[in-house]
Amino acid sequence: MVEDINADQIPEIVENNQVVFVDCHAVWCQPCRTLGPMLEEIHEKYNSKGLRVVKLDVDKNREFSTKNQITGVPSVLVYANGQRVVFDDGNGNKMDRLVGVMPMEVYDTIANELLGEAS
Repeated sequence: MVEDINADQIPEIVENNQVVFVDCHAVWCQPCRTLGPMLEEIHEKYNSKGLRVVKLDVDKNREFSTKNQITGVPSVLVYANGQRVVFDDGNGNKMDRLVGVMPMEVYDTIANELLGEAS
């Protein structure tokens, strides 16, 4: 089950898990409600392999949201081996988060690639 956390829990969670997806969401956000069950499925599928998914309410964790420039929800921050992951968007642009609801294959691919690298 995906756990709701506070920002101060992130460092310990990142340190103790190979791969972490932090779902930055808001209770009023309709796309967040769509993403929630998808990330629950990712958590169930990959948790035993070293991936953990957690949820962070941006309205309850404003300092974290400001510091990490979370300007759109849902935003998923990905950590692997204790470090924030930076992605190439395919057009040469670097991004350090997934904003919006992506196709399920995107989350599966990221999980597989990072867990493969982490093992």
